[in-house]
Amino acid sequence: MRAVLGSLDLNVLEASGVKWTTQSVEGWGGTGSSIAVANKPRSAGAWAGNGYAQPRHISIGGLIRASTEDAVSDAFDRLNEAVALEDTLLTITEGSRSRWCNVRRTDEVLRSDLSPTIAKWSLQVVALDPRKHGDALTASTSLPSFSGGLSIPFTIPFSINSTRVSGQVNLTNPGNETGPVVLRIDGPCIGPVVTHVSSGLSLVFASSLTLGVGEWIDVDLEAHTVMANGQSSRANWITSRGWFGFTPGPNTFAFTAASYTPGALLTVTATPSWK
Repeated sequence: MRAVLGSLDLNVLEASGVKWTTQSVEGWGGTGSSIAVANKPRSAGAWAGNGYAQPRHISIGGLIRASTEDAVSDAFDRLNEAVALEDTLLTITEGSRSRWCNVRRTDEVLRSDLSPTIAKWSLQVVALDPRKHGDALTASTSLPSFSGGLSIPFTIPFSINSTRVSGQVNLTNPGNETGPVVLRIDGPCIGPVVTHVSSGLSLVFASSLTLGVGEWIDVDLEAHTVMANGQSSRANWITSRGWFGFTPGPNTFAFTAASYTPGALLTVTATPSWK
């Protein structure tokens, strides 16, 4: 496996001559469960509630090789900085697949010198969101519309084409876990509605919500936030809170509104996710 923590590649030969080698990555499989089991009294088996995925604890270890002791010391300074206390992007590459999660440091960064210019390192981090994420997928659509075309009762040697906009976005989640979805709705638009077709869940805004030209709203369906022009909340304009996610397999997102406006645009950004 190849690990990149923030901007620090932990499996690379740097131009300075410092060579990072990742030797082990633990905790990149499936996470544990929060299920609590209580044995049944005077009976076989047990009672249990629902189980949920626990945070993902990851430990990574490897080697640093350099030409001088100072270069080794500098490399450890950079490693200590990369293993931050706040959310930091960790990307793990297996073969041709790269997936990521946000992690925080949970323990000290360990160093063991094998020689003046070779040292072992290890670190431990935790991903509060245990999912592994892939590159986000993005697609857009206008409101449904049909225009053009002509039907006449005789044959002519040419065709008059019609234009149809479905008002739908189709994206496929190749993972095995529901991923996050972010929507952007650009005006002009009146009373927008976005429906996740396979689940039937809809996010419905009041018909009194009017977006003018150059105005937009951003909707984070996991955080349950709605921001107008990136500044002020518009969550109180939602009349039906059918929050949905990017489920495994094909997903269709349908865009409608209280009334048709030709410039309205829905952009869906969905992130594939794995257990």
